[in-house]
Amino acid sequence: MSAAPHRALVYHDDASFLDGVVPFVREGMRDDAHVLAVVTPKKGRWLREALADEATAVEFADAHGIYERHGRMFTAVHGSLERHGVPGRGRLRLVAEQALASRTEADVRAYMRYEAAANLVFRRYDASVLCPYDVRGLPDAVVRDALCTHPEVVENGRSRHSSLFEDPRAYVRRTVRERPAPADAASARLEGLEDLPPARALVRAHAEVAGLADVAVEDMVVAASEVATNALLHGRHPRTLWTYVAEGHLVCQVRDAGPGPPDPLAGFLPPNGERLRGRGLWLAHQLCDIVEIAGGQDRTNVYLRMRLRA
Repeated sequence: MSAAPHRALVYHDDASFLDGVVPFVREGMRDDAHVLAVVTPKKGRWLREALADEATAVEFADAHGIYERHGRMFTAVHGSLERHGVPGRGRLRLVAEQALASRTEADVRAYMRYEAAANLVFRRYDASVLCPYDVRGLPDAVVRDALCTHPEVVENGRSRHSSLFEDPRAYVRRTVRERPAPADAASARLEGLEDLPPARALVRAHAEVAGLADVAVEDMVVAASEVATNALLHGRHPRTLWTYVAEGHLVCQVRDAGPGPPDPLAGFLPPNGERLRGRGLWLAHQLCDIVEIAGGQDRTNVYLRMRLRA
């Protein structure tokens, strides 16, 4: 299997998982690449057994921890690229699979947008990434999205170009849905910076009532404050913040009448070190489980979601 920047491995049973991943890992070893496998503990055991003594050359990471929050996952991957994949200084081989079948529909939608955004990051590095997808436990729509977000697909031992692959920005625009706040959602008007403290208090109160852990409450309050400040500084009147529960998440929605950021991937990628603008959205991606931006030329909705744990 030759190196490619970003491939989806579509597999149908345990054997086809190993048939796709093991050669990919061994090629990385032969190329003197740093090999990182972000997989569940079960898949990690399979790989260690298949690789035998060679497994000591692989860095394993538990997917459950890495994928707990998508924004932090993406930052961690970027860190690995910087350490091991800078052209002329090293190369990276990455196997990346989380247990998508156990995630909510909203979580999966968010993850697939990161898969799309990853294409813009991987091309900057000497890296080859293989993302396995187990079709036994995934809806057809998720498998299709895997083909939309990976330029190449490996199936039944053969690699091919994905005819469904979309431009990453076009994919994100297409898959973010605008949803009105419920009629009974608590709300706060944002007319000036003096409205930020009561808005933060509203978010905090609803996060506590929803049962978020103390750390998650603070994360949501900070993220909401950043997004509300963006609306005040860069958006247009009228501006409103709502908070409510939907799809197993506490949602903080901030809406203004401006067109929003021109780049649909704003906040996905680490901000330019020389520019301050864009840091608020990036911080929100680090603090919240899901961040979505939807709207049009006359409105922008930013949705911050924090998962409600049982």
